[in-house]
Amino acid sequence: MKKIYFREKYLKKMRGFYHDTEMIKVITGVHRCGKSTLLEMIAEELLKDDVKKENIVFIHLDKRPYSRVSKPEVLEEIIDSKTKLINGTKYLFIDEVQNVKDFERVVNSFREERDFSIFITGSNSYLLSGELVTKLTGRYIDFPMTTLTFDEYIGMKKYLDLEVNPNIDQELISYILEGGFPLTLQYHSSEDKRLYINSVIDEIYDKDIKKNNKIRKRNIFEKIPTYIINTFGATTSVNALCD
Repeated sequence: MKKIYFREKYLKKMRGFYHDTEMIKVITGVHRCGKSTLLEMIAEELLKDDVKKENIVFIHLDKRPYSRVSKPEVLEEIIDSKTKLINGTKYLFIDEVQNVKDFERVVNSFREERDFSIFITGSNSYLLSGELVTKLTGRYIDFPMTTLTFDEYIGMKKYLDLEVNPNIDQELISYILEGGFPLTLQYHSSEDKRLYINSVIDEIYDKDIKKNNKIRKRNIFEKIPTYIINTFGATTSVNALCD
C-alpha cells in the first residue's frame, strides 16, 4: 500500500462539499500535480466518515479497462453498471474526464438524480478554458490544483522519511529544479529526477498544448517554447513573438 501525503490545503477547501449532490466538484491542474491522488485522499476520508466502500466508485479514464472510453454513451453505461445496485448516496470519482467527448451531459444527468456526489479531474486546455463554464454554469465548483508548494515539498519529504538539507536555501534550489512534482521525490539521483520532469513537460506539451485545435501552424508554434526558454531574462510580448 503506497504512502499518501495528505495535502491539507486542498482537502480543507473541499470537505464542506464531500456530500453535496447539487454541485459537481471539478479538480483542475497541470499533469502529474497530484489530482488523482487527491481523489484517493477524499475517498479515504469518506471511508473514515462511515461511507460504505461499495458506495465509492472510481473510473480512471487514463487506465485500463477504461482507457479507450471516448463516447459519452459508453461512459453513461459504465456508470450505470457500477452504481445501479447501490443504495443511498453514490460517490462518483471520474479521473481525466476530458477523455470523453461531451462528458458534461453525462455527469450533469447523474447530478440531476440528486443521489450522486460527483468528483471529476481534468488537466487539458479544455477544462482550463471557458467551455466548461458555458456547459455547466452554476452546477460545479472548480478547485484549481498546483504542484507542491515549498512548504508541502518539505512536508512531503519529512512524511516519506527523506533527508531534509539543514541548509534551507539549498532545499529551495532543489525544489525549484524539481518543479514541485510529487513523484520526483521517489527518485534519488538528479539525473533520474530531470528525466522524469522532462517526460512530464513533454506530456503537458503533447496532451494540452499541441492538441488545441486553434493552433493552425504547429511547426511554427513548436519553436516558441525554445525561444522563450532561451530568452527567459528578457521581456516577451505577443508582438515580439510574431516578429
